[in-house]
Amino acid sequence: MVDFDPDGISIMSTYKHGSANLAHENANLRCPTICWLGVKSGDLDFRASKTGLPADDDDDIKGLLKLSKRDRKKAVRMLGQEVCEEHGVEQEWRRELQVMLMLNVKVEMEILSQRQGGIETWVEDRLCEEMS
Repeated sequence: MVDFDPDGISIMSTYKHGSANLAHENANLRCPTICWLGVKSGDLDFRASKTGLPADDDDDIKGLLKLSKRDRKKAVRMLGQEVCEEHGVEQEWRRELQVMLMLNVKVEMEILSQRQGGIETWVEDRLCEEMS
């Protein structure tokens, strides 16, 4: 499970495609069949916030945060990497990074605890979706 932020996608990318720093060992370390289990843009409900957009002081949706300058730089850099390029193999990741940049948001997994049924129900629902 990863957060909906550039670091979360970067971690997932390392697991799936390997590490540039450990390229000599990637064949033994990567897991090419890994699937994204974590918050995605479709899980966000901006109607729950007071303003309709995320705000630092919005107590209604804890876990929804603004991207930092570092986050934005990392997201842009990732969009230029081979797997996330316009015709790269990870088009879903590309789309989610673009949404993060356009909305200027990132989400920590803790936001799922605020949903009815909590994180347990959310994970169960996602796994059922993946299996069907």
